[in-house]
Amino acid sequence: MEFSVDIKPDEDGYTGRECPACEKYFKIKFGTGLPNATECHCPYCNHIGPQSEFWTKQQIEYARSVALHKISGDLLKSMKKMERKPDRNAVLSIGITVKGKPTPIAYYSEKELEEKVTCSNCTLEYTIYGAFGYCPDCGVHNSQQILTANFDLVLKMLDLAVSADENVRAKLVENALEDTVSTFDGFGREHCSGLYQKLSFQNIESAKDKLQRDQGLDISDGLSNDEWNFVSEQFQKRHLLAHKMGIVDEEFARKTGSSQSIVGRKVTITEDNVRSLVNRLIVVAQNIFSNIARS
Repeated sequence: MEFSVDIKPDEDGYTGRECPACEKYFKIKFGTGLPNATECHCPYCNHIGPQSEFWTKQQIEYARSVALHKISGDLLKSMKKMERKPDRNAVLSIGITVKGKPTPIAYYSEKELEEKVTCSNCTLEYTIYGAFGYCPDCGVHNSQQILTANFDLVLKMLDLAVSADENVRAKLVENALEDTVSTFDGFGREHCSGLYQKLSFQNIESAKDKLQRDQGLDISDGLSNDEWNFVSEQFQKRHLLAHKMGIVDEEFARKTGSSQSIVGRKVTITEDNVRSLVNRLIVVAQNIFSNIARS
């Protein structure tokens, strides 16, 4: 006996999935992405298997309960036909009464997840915990896509700064610089996590040297010496904002080759500086994404 049970998507059109390897939960929107995809990639551990392996425990329990509900309901109907009342005129008569209800259906609801992603490679729409993950259809890791989306937010923040008053504009530009560095650091850590348990890109010079030494990868490839020095200087400025209230110290002057006369002053950060930094980090990110396989 076989039963076909519909697993309906949630109100946003997403259907829950569960990796048979790591047992983590995610959702995909069937009808987007690769047409007739028969395999699924876990966005967390990249386990690959047939779609039929990725049903959630709740979906399987629901399907079983629907089948049992149908079987028990049909059985009760058949037994109801056997009911009879005792013959009161007979010396001995037995009546049959059938009571009971079909087994209950184990209804469920899909979970809410943190990050909605549309794969830039195959257009699959999926949701995951956290931010980074492999596309369940094509398997492409979204680290560069998330980086680009966050950089777009930084540029929108700078657009808002143009029309703000002076104090607000300065704060928005500073926040944009900090967000740019944090976003790139998150991308670099995530994409290189298969190689290093912890590799910080907030100290971008140190990360550059380590990848050059260990992997033979020059992440500054495509940038001139002046452009790379500019990137490094902006990261040093972010360090001042985060740890020195934006006040220039001797370490900053030494590392950037600046005049000692600026020590003790407020570091200067402009909208153009941040926009230029975003453009140069896109080049650096492409070097990392193209030359380091996300394992």
